[in-house]
Amino acid sequence: MDYAARIKAQYQRLGASVDYERERFTLDDDYALAVRKVFTALYEKGLIYRDNYMVNWDPGSHSAISDLEVVNREMTDTLCSVDYPVEGTDRVLTVATVRPETMMADTAVAVNPKDERYADLVGEFCILPLVGRRLPIIADEHVDIEFGTGALKITPGHDVNDFEIGRKHGLEEISVIGEDGRMTEEAGERFAGMSITDAQIAVAEALREEGVLSGEEDYVHSVPFSERSGERIEPLISLQWFCKMDELAAPVIAAVENDEVNITPGQWKRVYLDWMREIRPWCVSRQLWWGHRIPVWYRGDEVYSGEVAPDGEGWVQEEDVLDTWFSSAIWPFATLGWPEETDELKAFYPTDFLTTAREILFLWVARMIMTGIEFAGDIPFRDVYVHSVIQARDGRRMSKSLGTGIDPLTEIDEHGADALRFGLLAMSSTQDVRYSDAKVQQGRDLSNKLWNASRLILLNTDEPADRSLPDNPAALEDRWILSRLESTIESVTGLLAEYDFAHAAQEIYSFVFSELCDWYLEIAKPRIYDKDEEAAKVLLQTLERTLALVHPVMPFVTEEIWSYHPYRDGHLVVHDFPETIEAHRDLTCEGQVGEAITLTQRLRSWRDMAGVPPKIVLAATGGNTEAPEFVSRLSRVSLGAAEGEPVAVVEGYGILPSEGLDMKELTDRLNVRRGKLETEAKKIEGKLGNERFVEKAPVEVVAEEREKLERIHTELSELG
Repeated sequence: MDYAARIKAQYQRLGASVDYERERFTLDDDYALAVRKVFTALYEKGLIYRDNYMVNWDPGSHSAISDLEVVNREMTDTLCSVDYPVEGTDRVLTVATVRPETMMADTAVAVNPKDERYADLVGEFCILPLVGRRLPIIADEHVDIEFGTGALKITPGHDVNDFEIGRKHGLEEISVIGEDGRMTEEAGERFAGMSITDAQIAVAEALREEGVLSGEEDYVHSVPFSERSGERIEPLISLQWFCKMDELAAPVIAAVENDEVNITPGQWKRVYLDWMREIRPWCVSRQLWWGHRIPVWYRGDEVYSGEVAPDGEGWVQEEDVLDTWFSSAIWPFATLGWPEETDELKAFYPTDFLTTAREILFLWVARMIMTGIEFAGDIPFRDVYVHSVIQARDGRRMSKSLGTGIDPLTEIDEHGADALRFGLLAMSSTQDVRYSDAKVQQGRDLSNKLWNASRLILLNTDEPADRSLPDNPAALEDRWILSRLESTIESVTGLLAEYDFAHAAQEIYSFVFSELCDWYLEIAKPRIYDKDEEAAKVLLQTLERTLALVHPVMPFVTEEIWSYHPYRDGHLVVHDFPETIEAHRDLTCEGQVGEAITLTQRLRSWRDMAGVPPKIVLAATGGNTEAPEFVSRLSRVSLGAAEGEPVAVVEGYGILPSEGLDMKELTDRLNVRRGKLETEAKKIEGKLGNERFVEKAPVEVVAEEREKLERIHTELSELG
């Protein structure tokens, strides 16, 4: 319970909006009953059975484990080339193996039926070195003609693919490695009892002595290890409980093919379907102390499966427990009271959305869809979003052992939960991503900006008696911000619907940080301080709708700001998400103000470049005489009112000499800047004039150089 409380507290600090009063645990009594009911139903249908089958065996925990608990590591082993004499001839079949200790379990040698080198040997026998057993030479399409010699030793007892080939050809299954990770009596007296590592060395030495080890070389390959114990996985044939997948998988494949269940990003739909079409029987039993005990009882040769123990004496329950994914597979409906027809089940099943990691797409997501269709009568969710995996800052995976983990609570303490939430959304992708401190800092900056902007609005506006806005506000900037807000709402809503969280976060950032705070509030400040009533209406409604838009991303700061808003009626968390108000859309106005903002930015940029002190108000001639008033105020350039010989031209406006401006110093500074730009332009022109550079450099690099050159030419023209 301590861990449960800790997890719950972490979710609360992160701002997860869930019903914290409705907790379920897969070992709850009602849930456990649902698990037994599902197992029994599948057993009675003939889909669950007991068999000797290939499993991932963990010698460390002495249990079969799921694919999810298997971690592949790159290792260098010795690739041994071993000569298997062909019976009755002087020929040999040379096979390559990194597991010579398993060769005592070989029961065949396979070649590809299209491999002409061995066509005459199919149906013949070769002799297993060290053991002397006759091995049939079989043809199987699984064998890769191009790999090694094209001859493959078949060890059904210790290799997943060999097991399938062995079952197909009716080969004997021999186990020379036991569940304790040591060689068995089947390995022969010389090797029995050895550890796998010792046996590998000993077998290679025995092969050398016999003169059949014809080659040894280093071989780098992927090796499976247990995430539980750290031991190397041994593929073993073990008596386990399995669930047939074919019948259950068919409707699940159809549901995804027909987009009844939509998997995003799209590449995971393809991966999912490929895996489902090749699905194998599911090993549902585990040899662990913790879990749902398999509801099967034995008495002599009798076997009984049911939701409760059978009547009568002498029954002994199966000691194995169920794979955790078996109980998790029924989560969407078992948590709602199934198998009872509860009000919750009727109201909330099926659900809409699931977000998950890619590694459990098959282990959990597919199985939830299977059981949902089989037992609840419908798919459990409509949309599955496979989120990216966040790596450590240096690109390595987050790991306790490597010390590369990032504690979200530490990040919250340093930056705030809202900043972390924004940063995680902003760094999300269809690919794995490195943790970005810059994105989290961007979220913190946005939070501070929104807070300060809200203080400006709420401290300087009075609640209007009539909150309604006129259809066409008089002030250009009011029409602009209302239109830009609606455009942003439409864009963010569409991006969220596509689960494009990174671009949605950036749209929100751009609107709040730039358009609302840096531009609209600066433009409207004189009217704000003058208590302009129409400005107050626009400000308060814009703030309300902005808070509602930002709230899912940054719930804490927006909820706190909302508590001071005069329009507040209940918590923001239950406020409607904003829908676009078409009457507020004014694309002409957006274009008008957009051009004015660009002009203001260019004038400010020229001032900075020329080193003009802030106190000096420049005069300009020519240009657009209809530029909005705020351009002159915010750029500190009086537009079009004077005449004279300009020292530079910016966006069509001639900048005139002004009182207090040292023209010689200005001219010298402009000449220095012009010289630097001309030098840089020549370098870029030289690059772009080089055909080899244009042909060989990445397209985006060439495009960037061209854009840079265009910016330089623009600036040079403004320098006069």
